[in-house]
Amino acid sequence: MANIGYARISTIDQNQDLQLDALKSAGCDLIFQDSVSAVGTTRPGFDQALNKLTPGDALVVWKLDRAFRSTLDALTTWERLHKRGVKLMIATLGVVSDTPEGRFFFRGLASAAEFERDLISARTREGMAAAMRRGRHVGRPANTSREQLLTIRDELRGGQDIAMLAKTYRLSETVLRRRLKAHGFLSELELSDSGGS
Repeated sequence: MANIGYARISTIDQNQDLQLDALKSAGCDLIFQDSVSAVGTTRPGFDQALNKLTPGDALVVWKLDRAFRSTLDALTTWERLHKRGVKLMIATLGVVSDTPEGRFFFRGLASAAEFERDLISARTREGMAAAMRRGRHVGRPANTSREQLLTIRDELRGGQDIAMLAKTYRLSETVLRRRLKAHGFLSELELSDSGGS
């Protein structure tokens, strides 16, 4: 059983000494380091630390924000480590994930992550509603070309069923109607008369 430490600094003028001293005091046998921002796409030191861990080991970090991009990222990593039989220790808090206090802390973290997800979801819904009120397209970008819409318009005028055309072009009827209307190819009345609701 080993304590594997991880330290990260995000700018060239930061100093890792404080983190390294705390990790050594926490009994780390090996310490991996990165000098990248938290949102950096690659963190080789963090990946090496994770790969080195075996069941019974502990990943030791100075603070949550030194190792994780968000509350959700911390929680997801903790869950992955727990499944591998690895503990997570936060040196500045004295929290170890396999103690009653540690489990309480991470359950609180799970609640915070759920709250964070709910807030993001609510903001996304509010933003979409505001965009729709302004007449902006919301959702996946249109993937039907103008030429395809012209063909669909002609087929509708020739008596083709809109439900069948929507299926052919892998669209819902509602989306197809919206795209035809947005391009001014058919009025709502013409669409209503072309089959489908």
